[in-house]
Parts: sequence; C-alpha cells; structure tokens
Amino acid sequence: MAKRYSFPEPACMECRHHQYLGNGLSRSRYCGGFPKRKSPKRFRSSDPQRKAPKWCPRRLSPPVCRVYGFADERSQAMDILSRNRFNPKKERYISVASSHYKLLLEKPLGMKAKAFYEAAGTGDVYDILPEDVLEPGIVVEIDDGLKPYYFYFLSWSRVVPVYSFDLARVQKPAFEQGIPEGGHDEQQ
Repeated sequence: MAKRYSFPEPACMECRHHQYLGNGLSRSRYCGGFPKRKSPKRFRSSDPQRKAPKWCPRRLSPPVCRVYGFADERSQAMDILSRNRFNPKKERYISVASSHYKLLLEKPLGMKAKAFYEAAGTGDVYDILPEDVLEPGIVVEIDDGLKPYYFYFLSWSRVVPVYSFDLARVQKPAFEQGIPEGGHDEQQ
C-alpha cells in the first residue's frame, strides 16, 4: 500500500507578521508583513481563517524550484551509505546531510509541492526539470514562500520526502566563494 504524505500550508497564526487588534467580538486581524506599507493590512471577512490568503506577502507565485546536487565525489560516495540504509517499508522520510550538497538550478515552477510529488511518482518529472540535473541522490526543493518542501530522488522513478534540510549548511557555488571555475583557490 502506498504511503500518503500530506503537504499542509502553514496558518497565519504561526507567522510573526500576524496581529490582532481589539478584544472579544470586535477583534480584528491584520498582516504587518508588507515592507512598503506604513500600516498593516486588515483581513477581510471573506479571507480564510486558518490558511494564508492569496494576497499574503510571503507567498511566491509561481513557486520556486531549487535543485541541489552533490558538492563533490566524496559527498556522492557518502550519500550511497544513507541511500542503502533507507528502508521504504519502515521509514516515511529520508535524512540527508545538507553539507554534501550545492545549488545546481533555480527556476520558477508552476506547481505546488503536492503536485510535484504526484508528478514525480508517475515519471512526469522529466517533463518538469532538465534531464542533465536528474540523477539519484539529488534533492529538489519546492518553495511557495510559506513553507519549503524537500524531495530526495531515491531512484529514477522514486521520490521520497526529506525529513530536514538545513539551507545554512549547503555549500556555496564556486562563483560565490571567489574560487575560479577551475575549482582551485589561488591563495593556496
């Protein structure tokens, strides 16, 4: 039986920009997340109570897709250990070391995380992403601005959600570190 994954959207109450004004029955909700506005925007009565509204300033439209590949051959060899340890019958998520990855590709994507996961399960991911970046072990991030979701390519036809992926530990590309494209730092 296939495992079902949920892709919940965070509620406004979890956001640091969400504000209440008043008390009791005359309580109003406001969003202070607009950087160019002097006063917060008031929620309308037609806006959803739990989910973020369509006008949320944090929401990215369309969602952004980022593909992370291995930083080097050593990182790729280390990944084989975690891939072989993963048991799809017992575990729902896979854990990866984010320090073994670097950003390969960033592009806007016209679908949310759930749609991407379903497309990847049927093999349609090859129509979405370029084939030169698709290989077992890569991590794909689907970020709608509210909550990013990460997926691990276990094999050519299997995608597994990643338990946690720390973006602060992802290696910077060579051009951001000041290292020439040849790969060696001249200060050594």
